[in-house]
Amino acid sequence: MNNNQITIGDTVIGNTAKPYVIAEAGSNFCQSLDIAKKLVDVAAKANANAVKFQLFQADVLYPEKTGELYNIFKSIELNPDWVPVLKEHATAQGLHFMASAFDYVSLDRLEDVGVLAHKVASSETTNLQFMHRIAQTMKPIIISTGMCDMVDVEEAVGVCRSVGNNNILLMHCGALYPLLPDQANLRVLESFSTRFNCPVGFSDHTLGQTAAITSIGLGATFFEKHFTLDRSSDGPDHFYAMEPNELAEYVFALHEAHSALGSSIKEMLPEERKIGRREGLYIKKAIKAGEILTADHLDQKRPALGLRSRYHDSVLGATVVSDMDSGFPLTWNDLHFKGYEKF
Repeated sequence: MNNNQITIGDTVIGNTAKPYVIAEAGSNFCQSLDIAKKLVDVAAKANANAVKFQLFQADVLYPEKTGELYNIFKSIELNPDWVPVLKEHATAQGLHFMASAFDYVSLDRLEDVGVLAHKVASSETTNLQFMHRIAQTMKPIIISTGMCDMVDVEEAVGVCRSVGNNNILLMHCGALYPLLPDQANLRVLESFSTRFNCPVGFSDHTLGQTAAITSIGLGATFFEKHFTLDRSSDGPDHFYAMEPNELAEYVFALHEAHSALGSSIKEMLPEERKIGRREGLYIKKAIKAGEILTADHLDQKRPALGLRSRYHDSVLGATVVSDMDSGFPLTWNDLHFKGYEKF
């Protein structure tokens, strides 16, 4: 069974739901629990829905324990003992706590503290054995798709559905930091939505807001954005991350863009009706309930607050259902036509 609307905690994601924003703290806590808590505070103040860290063991990712990448990852590890502390701090502020697990021990740690959903980092999307284990938790799974071809995405989704976990959220992503706008390929969102019939989102590694706002119009309903307390801090993920005020503006812009989508029904706005240069039908001569409407009862003038003047001949002969005074704008609800039941 497919599912294009998923619930994390008590928050609905997908379809026409408001944007769900994950503030990605990542490794930007500078090996300080105090800074990690401050990042949670920033995410809450920015009105994000969730705050996310990354939980891995450098010794597992790079068992040879040598090389530049090992040294980098070792220097930015999140202390697993901080996980329950950070989750409690996030929950107290109304945030969902998340972390991308990169190994089985880290996954178990997140399960121990009762995370509401799991986020799969792009690097692990093709690790199907690990994906299978995450899917078995039966919790919502946010799958990042950077460094993936479509076949990789199909396999990851297939593994989740093979164990009956249909709580899948696909996150379009480009695994470059920063990602240039012409590398964003946001139309992939439409491909994901059509092909997998699940909520789609955007893990935004571009600078600024343009790509994310554009993605709203292509169906993105959830977002992830790196942030930091100070972009000049030392570390691999600070330089392209948003600072606190920028994150708040980013979340606001996403919600504003979503609200601009509005309705797919083309009709005049109530305010437009009041000022529109369109003739409408009005009661010219007072009429009582039960009387038959004739041309003598009608006037045509602007604005068209009720029926447009083009319906003049169509309403003649109808029975009026309530008393109406002169100047009353006529609507279909004011009329009963012989031969039709009024509901």
